[in-house]
Amino acid sequence: MITLVAGALAALCSTPQEPNTLDRTVRVRLEPAPADAAGRPRWSPKAAKVELEADGDALVGSFELGPDGAPAVRVRLSKSAGAEYFDELWVDGDRDGEVDDAERLVTTPKEQRGKWWSSFDGEVSIPVPTEEEGGPARTRPYPLALWFVFDPLEPDAAPVLRWSRRGWHRGTATIDGREVLVQVTEAVMDGVFDQRDAWALGANAAALSAAGSRRLEQHVWLEGVAYRATGIDPHGRELRFEAFDPGFTEAEERQANDRYAADRAAPRAEKPLAFGTDLEAALQRAKAENRRVLIDFETTWCGPCKLMNQFVYTAKPVVDAAAEVIAVKLDGDEERDAVARYRVTGYPTIVLLGPDGEEVRRASGYRGVAEMVELLRP
Repeated sequence: MITLVAGALAALCSTPQEPNTLDRTVRVRLEPAPADAAGRPRWSPKAAKVELEADGDALVGSFELGPDGAPAVRVRLSKSAGAEYFDELWVDGDRDGEVDDAERLVTTPKEQRGKWWSSFDGEVSIPVPTEEEGGPARTRPYPLALWFVFDPLEPDAAPVLRWSRRGWHRGTATIDGREVLVQVTEAVMDGVFDQRDAWALGANAAALSAAGSRRLEQHVWLEGVAYRATGIDPHGRELRFEAFDPGFTEAEERQANDRYAADRAAPRAEKPLAFGTDLEAALQRAKAENRRVLIDFETTWCGPCKLMNQFVYTAKPVVDAAAEVIAVKLDGDEERDAVARYRVTGYPTIVLLGPDGEEVRRASGYRGVAEMVELLRP
């Protein structure tokens, strides 16, 4: 990992600079790109959340976004006349401290996995500093996706509005006489671009999307050459980067960082680990036969769960280690009572129980072959 010096990032002035032909630094101007533009990232940052409180029949809150000192963004969530679920959201996009009809967003709530989702697309203005004291105020648009989820099984849960940025910044740079695409995406959604955010290079839109973004404090690869960022405008208007020698090749780095290599190379069992779906039956059988129970909580949308099904539960060491264990797989979106009973907060969650039904140990997140064998130890 190449860590950028904070001073180097701060050295960029608020106005993009003209290219400097006296050094090997590549400077590229960036422009906002919509969320559905070609070359878009295949990942999204972790959603931010706004804690809400009751204001009559509505829910209100606020969140910070943009440079220090920028006014907070106020939000107000309500139900239209006769609506059962929240279907209106006011977002103080211009930050004047008030929400008016021009800032009203409307949606039709939809049921997904037993919960009701109210989703909105909005926009907030980010203040941009002026070069001259007393100059005209400037702003830049910051598109948002916002959503509120109501769970009928938890009607008294603390209300939270979640949001994420829509879109990203892109540009075209010239390297050794040919054009390449540059992508910068917020990884930390604070409205300011810095070394915590992500970037990628690609020869074309397809390659850019497949490149896999890294933090700006890390290097990226383009056709076997490593590049490191040396400066980013806090408003995402310009990026500076340069080629360098990290002391290893792209293939060597990929091999060293391949988390799943050992699991893919593990010997395969004749049959994968067999899971049942009836937890109560498994618990009764375990008590009668003095056996342990392995519960694997997963969901249909959980990527690490799918990888464990592919690499881990088909591995001979895991199947052998679980030979005397009764295995049960539960969908966390469907088995809500079991999720609450075993305090599941993320997926996958793997819980090992003794014959008496008491928890022996647990693990959360992807667990490889060796880790699962260790978890299943007597």
